[in-house]
Amino acid sequence: MLSKKKMNLVNCRYLTLDEADRLVDLGFEDDIREVFDHFKDQRQTLLFSATMPTKIQNFARSALVKPITVNVGRAGAANLDVIQEVEYVKQEAKIVYLLECLQKTPPAVLVFCENKADVDDIHEYLLLKGVEAVAIHGGKDQEES
Repeated sequence: MLSKKKMNLVNCRYLTLDEADRLVDLGFEDDIREVFDHFKDQRQTLLFSATMPTKIQNFARSALVKPITVNVGRAGAANLDVIQEVEYVKQEAKIVYLLECLQKTPPAVLVFCENKADVDDIHEYLLLKGVEAVAIHGGKDQEES
């Protein structure tokens, strides 16, 4: 879109990249640098990542001016206020088990899915079962959510 002049970043002052480590791992480093080149003036760039592997640290040092790192919590440590449980469920039973868990758990609940299609499928299933639910992913306009 930028190279075809369908949008420009002339008035943009902030650039935020979530899951920056994944973007670099997936080979988008050159694409990100190209986006940087489309900024006319100075910008503030925010890179978010649950981990800061060497590859993303090197990218930040080479692509950003005076980068700083902000760490939240201890690296590799779980938040002690969060109760974590693991349940092993067969693939074909997962959606029914999700519904059972939701019926036993007070709202609000966040459900993360592997892909957009799963978000839409689970959202539709929950609505059909009378569960108030909202689906959010990058393929939806904010008005749709």
